[in-house]
Amino acid sequence: MLELLAKVLPLAIASAMSPVILGVALALLSGKKVGKVCAFLLGGAVVALGLAFLGFAAGSGMFSEMGITGLPASLDMGLGVVFIIFAARGLLEKEGGRKGRVEGAKGGAFKWFAIGFLANFTNADAVVLNFTAVKEVFAEGAGFAFQLLMLGVADFFFLSPALVPLLAYAVAPEKAAKLLEPVGAWMRKCGRYVVAAIFAIFGAYLLMKGVSG
Repeated sequence: MLELLAKVLPLAIASAMSPVILGVALALLSGKKVGKVCAFLLGGAVVALGLAFLGFAAGSGMFSEMGITGLPASLDMGLGVVFIIFAARGLLEKEGGRKGRVEGAKGGAFKWFAIGFLANFTNADAVVLNFTAVKEVFAEGAGFAFQLLMLGVADFFFLSPALVPLLAYAVAPEKAAKLLEPVGAWMRKCGRYVVAAIFAIFGAYLLMKGVSG
């Protein structure tokens, strides 16, 4: 169980390094658009649900049961290559290379649901990290309850750039944005190095796992 936690937690933490999504949530909350943040978060939750299904299918052996052989090793090797590429990209990327802003809080809940879905779906780093974490959860022979707990950990961090501001706003509506703005600044400045390091480490791990598999 501790081995599974050691695999999932770094991947989950790295998937939370999404300053653009955090910035959108903070911008909406600064205008007290709580309902729109909830819709934005729900769009991300749909992405997380889809990744959970794909991760379960890849990690639980569903494809092998369907007669698709050799996929786990190939998938590990493919993810390993993607991880190494993403690590290199993160290190070579200029500081502040990924910026996002909200031109306004116009539009209804459905618009912000769609924006939340697209923002999370196109957030390639977080998507790959979350998928890999979920795949590792269901590839292990841990008990079902522990697997669900680890899935909850992975998805909490994946959704945290929108979820944590919403929770902070519920507790301290006047101070939430000011408290979280330094977190966003740190993500923009240093987050890419954390993500690049985790991509490099797990990329090497997945490549070795794929070769040995």
